[in-house]
Amino acid sequence: MKTFAKLAACVAVPALFAATPAMAQDSESYTVALSGSVASNCELVPEGSGSYNVDMLDTGNQGVLTILYSCNSPYTVSLQSLNGGMRHNESSGAVLIDYDVEASFLGLGIGATTTNSASMQATPVVIVTNNDWQNILTNGGTRTGNLDLSFDSLSEYAVAGTYEDELTITLAANY
Repeated sequence: MKTFAKLAACVAVPALFAATPAMAQDSESYTVALSGSVASNCELVPEGSGSYNVDMLDTGNQGVLTILYSCNSPYTVSLQSLNGGMRHNESSGAVLIDYDVEASFLGLGIGATTTNSASMQATPVVIVTNNDWQNILTNGGTRTGNLDLSFDSLSEYAVAGTYEDELTITLAANY
């Protein structure tokens, strides 16, 4: 019986080792925290300055200006008029003919906006704000605009002389 007990013990001991998990081996780890950043970058085409001759007797559409832009962060596009309209030089501004700017997006499903030059003289008027990160990811950003002279009353008309204004289009990151 002693031999049987020894034999049973010999079989039982290896079975215990097989049923229990192996002892943990020596192990070490190192965790690296990754970080990065991308600066905000907005591009407006054309940029700089240009000129356009306005027909002071035409109250209709004066033509189309297409502005291309892209921005990799939330942004606004705004318009500002230096004089609040077409300022008559010879009268030192006593004659001022305002105009409307109609702006619409191409292919983005965003409606047209119309802004009068008088309302954008003191401060820029925002014509679009985009805070949608998904839209910004796929943003092509094309905007077209029409300039229409608007005579506010029957007694307002263009007198002889030279007129000028400066319309500033600004693309600014809001990030």
